[in-house]
Amino acid sequence: MSNPESPTLPNHEPAAGSRFDRLVAKYHEDHAHPVNHFLHVGVGWPIMAAAVLLLPFRPLWSLALFVLSYAIMWFGHFVFERNLPTVFRHPSTPFVIAWAVIQNLGRGLARLVLPRRC
Repeated sequence: MSNPESPTLPNHEPAAGSRFDRLVAKYHEDHAHPVNHFLHVGVGWPIMAAAVLLLPFRPLWSLALFVLSYAIMWFGHFVFERNLPTVFRHPSTPFVIAWAVIQNLGRGLARLVLPRRC
């Protein structure tokens, strides 16, 4: 659901382009409310990162943090956006986006490290 009243996030229309571009546009559409966006980016994702880092050392803590991060992000969808999280409709989407972000980070780092060819 797009929220035209949101002053902090622009209204993103679905873009014609790569699958990743369409997923990003859909992400912005489904996360238009600033509180829900913060619950994802400022709370849920850092907790998820901590869960990944703790996995080899404290697997049960890692599992608890994983569940907590999803609970917080889903709370934002149900309470603020009043929509279903994408993972309920398309379970592979978070993994596709994560892989695309990792690829883009890798390409960006490669551009910084590798010399330019003339």
